[in-house]
Amino acid sequence: MDDERWAFEEELEEDDDPPKSSFTAPVPEEDRISGQDQNGVVTVVVSPDADVLAVALTPEWKRSVDPRGLPGAVTAAGNAATIAALGRQVDEVVRNPPAMPTFGATPASVADESPLGTQDMLRLVEAATAELERFTQRAAEVVDRPITAESGGGHVRGSVTNGQIVDVEIDQSWVTQVRTGEIESEVLDVLRQLRRACVPPGLSDGPQGPAIAEIMGLLFDPHRMARRVGLEPSVSEEQP
Repeated sequence: MDDERWAFEEELEEDDDPPKSSFTAPVPEEDRISGQDQNGVVTVVVSPDADVLAVALTPEWKRSVDPRGLPGAVTAAGNAATIAALGRQVDEVVRNPPAMPTFGATPASVADESPLGTQDMLRLVEAATAELERFTQRAAEVVDRPITAESGGGHVRGSVTNGQIVDVEIDQSWVTQVRTGEIESEVLDVLRQLRRACVPPGLSDGPQGPAIAEIMGLLFDPHRMARRVGLEPSVSEEQP
């Protein structure tokens, strides 16, 4: 490595206007979780939900790692940040266990009390099965399949499998000529794309849909289910 060339480029970076900080996301400081590679060259900052907030390279990263080793450092830092976020999520669940689902908690005065015959139950089960199949199909699109992304500038590419970064590629002719801020920006772009792609909206909430909600509501309110299938008197029959 040509040390004089690296030093000259670093002087140019110091003379340029510093890149805008990417650490300005509206997430409280105490909720920002960082991950680094073994040498501390790359820092990836995520939210408690593991959404990528920022990427930072140490000012003299070129003295610490060969540009060819930068992709590996990005991979290690990104995965470290995600693991740290998952660890915090587990700790939060242990400290504050989630409340039990409230299916069926609707007051009897407004809850559905219409009779459920055999055909009604079959249609309800078929609808719930279709909702579950749609969820399974969406999950299959991201589980055990590599997801790839490319930065808007086209100089950084990456891929994830099962939420883990498995590969990062950085254009070597580009990375040796641009400012650190430009590298941070394109790496951040790719990591954010990969995170969004591997956690589609609503997927982490599990199977959802009106039919599934109705079945779960009946299971959590067995007396209402018994009334609707005719095993107990209806609400109207119970009233004087």
